[in-house]
Amino acid sequence: MTPERRLIENIRKAHGQAMWVCQGIVKAVDGATCTCEIGEMTLEGIRLRASVTDRDRQMLVVPKIGSAVTLGCLRGDLSEMVVLQVDEIESITINGGELGGLVKIQELTDKINALVDKFNNHTHSLASGTVNVTGSMGASTNAAPISVPAVTSKATKLDKKDYEDETVKH
Repeated sequence: MTPERRLIENIRKAHGQAMWVCQGIVKAVDGATCTCEIGEMTLEGIRLRASVTDRDRQMLVVPKIGSAVTLGCLRGDLSEMVVLQVDEIESITINGGELGGLVKIQELTDKINALVDKFNNHTHSLASGTVNVTGSMGASTNAAPISVPAVTSKATKLDKKDYEDETVKH
């Protein structure tokens, strides 16, 4: 007997029933489970994670409704179905998603660069008598206004939703 065949036989003996893999189409998603159509049969309660336990350090990949998924049957009787692979992803949540979404780097860079441009071009006006000057004749103030034109439009404040991609959370 080949090593591969021996492994298959050992898995069958240890597990008690045959495991199998098939393809389905996602019809609905509810939390950490989904409903899939396999041929003309519809199955509910298919797990989106490897286990049913709810821990903070897990990853949840939510497939897009209408997309194809590869399903595994862990017991051979449709009682423990799990999504193994997805074609299209609606969202991914890593470790509970408490740190928020991933940064969309180009949008963040554009916002920061716009702020930098505003800062670099910022000027304003100082009235006469507002700048202390010390020279050979002693202390005095500026005799004439110092013209430093101000920017005409203000930089917009950064907003998390401007640079957060909420489809992937960690």
